[in-house]
Amino acid sequence: MSRKKPERPNLPRQSAKQPFSRPEIDPDQTGDYLPENKGSEKKRNKQQIDVFSDDPPDPDNDPVRGQSVRDEDLRRDKYKQRAVQSMSVATVLMMTGLLLSKLTGQLREILIVPVLGYGIISDAFIIGFQVPDLFYQLLVGGAIQAAITPALAAAVARKNERQGWRSVSILINVAGLIMLAAVVLGILTAPFLISFYNRGKEQEIIDLAIRVSQALFPQTFFMMLAALCIGILNAYKRFTATAFGPSIYNICVVMAMLLLGQASPLGAVRVASGVLLAAAVYFLLQFYQARHEFRFYVFSFDIHDPGFKSLLFLAIPTLLSGSIVQVNTIILTSFARQFPGAVTSLRQASTTWQLPYGVFVVAIGSVMLPSLAGAYASRDKNTCRRLLTSSLRNALFIMMPSAGIFLALRYDMIRGIFQWSSHYTNEAAAITASVLTWYCLAMVAQTFVFIINQAFYARRMTRIALYNGLLTLVLNTVFCVVLTRMTTLGVASLSLAYTLTSFISAGLLYYLYRWLDPSAAPRRLWPFMIRSFICLIVMLLVMIGMNAVPFDPMHKVWQLFWLAARSMVAFIVYLAVAIKLKMKEPVNVIAKIKTRFHLA
Repeated sequence: MSRKKPERPNLPRQSAKQPFSRPEIDPDQTGDYLPENKGSEKKRNKQQIDVFSDDPPDPDNDPVRGQSVRDEDLRRDKYKQRAVQSMSVATVLMMTGLLLSKLTGQLREILIVPVLGYGIISDAFIIGFQVPDLFYQLLVGGAIQAAITPALAAAVARKNERQGWRSVSILINVAGLIMLAAVVLGILTAPFLISFYNRGKEQEIIDLAIRVSQALFPQTFFMMLAALCIGILNAYKRFTATAFGPSIYNICVVMAMLLLGQASPLGAVRVASGVLLAAAVYFLLQFYQARHEFRFYVFSFDIHDPGFKSLLFLAIPTLLSGSIVQVNTIILTSFARQFPGAVTSLRQASTTWQLPYGVFVVAIGSVMLPSLAGAYASRDKNTCRRLLTSSLRNALFIMMPSAGIFLALRYDMIRGIFQWSSHYTNEAAAITASVLTWYCLAMVAQTFVFIINQAFYARRMTRIALYNGLLTLVLNTVFCVVLTRMTTLGVASLSLAYTLTSFISAGLLYYLYRWLDPSAAPRRLWPFMIRSFICLIVMLLVMIGMNAVPFDPMHKVWQLFWLAARSMVAFIVYLAVAIKLKMKEPVNVIAKIKTRFHLA
């Protein structure tokens, strides 16, 4: 019996704006198409099959079709394994780049006091960055992670790259034009804004902060362009290209501080000008890395484009929520008026706890975002749940011992990091350590906040972060007012206010995420937290014993050695207890090490 020539399948019509592309055909299903023909049943391999049935084929009764299904399952398993391995490699690269970035950024923070001194000039220099940073957050900030990166990643996954790039290009063009106008506006309004929230501080601090801020404002334009390039590269999962750019920027800033800085008002302004040049170099480097990805860029200001409107709809809540984070920093600074140097201590404690947070949590969340966005675009809830669960657990597994180490060694940590000259006294180190005490508790809460916010961004639910940010703005202000008036903690009361706000925010975001989509929510997180807490308690007991050793070296090298030795021992204890409790995280890490070095 002769077979009929297969009919051409009914393919979906292409949009006029999209280039025609052939449909992808599974290599295991390249046989004849089986279109319906007046309700008759088609036969293949002398067996009746229904290609539109939801029931899976039985491999035992249909060996040909069953082999195809088994091959498809194997191919999917291999794809998932490659995806997991790729994500793991990307995470390691991101962590390495962020580690270098944080180390060089911490070097920049360390040099503030040796170069500018501790007190009026250092406070003014730090305050001078805050208003330009606020403008940056208002105009670009988190919009990259919430809108540009997931939207472009989804367009690439759907093979609709050109249309996705058109919408992203319009957003880039509009944002760049607005930022140029904002730079001019910021320079003009800096005197009013800085004076407004720094009432109660010495006038000398306010005047110098205004000069520093005006010199810094143009750098926000270059930082915006660099951040856009990074967001685009992350959408294409080119994490290696973005991992080391911030380190180069920080190195340029360090060179500016060493070459241009001195303990005088003019020295602070010169350093600010050097930061501007560093931002320009940073942008040129990131654009060079992303030059091939810009092949679909279009110069257009078509604000009526539907894709642009969708991106803007996603970006605006994120911009507002991101700016709220900076507003909270400004609120804390406005209450840091106890003495000259209070702003510096608050800043140093903040950058210290953000060192492990920025390396590990930000890396894990940044790598998770495009993958999670792609999974949501494919409506794969199981993959979404696994990605979010593993990312959150991995981040917490690292941050909980980090918080414990910083808490137990807070004074030695501050003295080892920042005390490099006679400008920084033991009394100043003790004040900064008291501020760090409460920030250590916030490290765990902020891990929840960042990872869950990233998950909301992947789902394009950016308003959640906005509403949560507005709540933290109110809570932070209330806690600052109450704690500064009703306690004797001094400047440390501000870090306590931030910590209380962080825990409320973390709890709200986590339970809201579970309520909105239970099928994609993290699973078995509480058993993990209980076992991690047991590991933390054992680690802290060991650290209390090590702190009782009567050894207080005066030489800087021995101070750093003793600090590193205790930290390493503490983390090994935490890891050993976790293995004893049969936690998956340390076991997976050890298995990867054995596989990599053929130790199994």
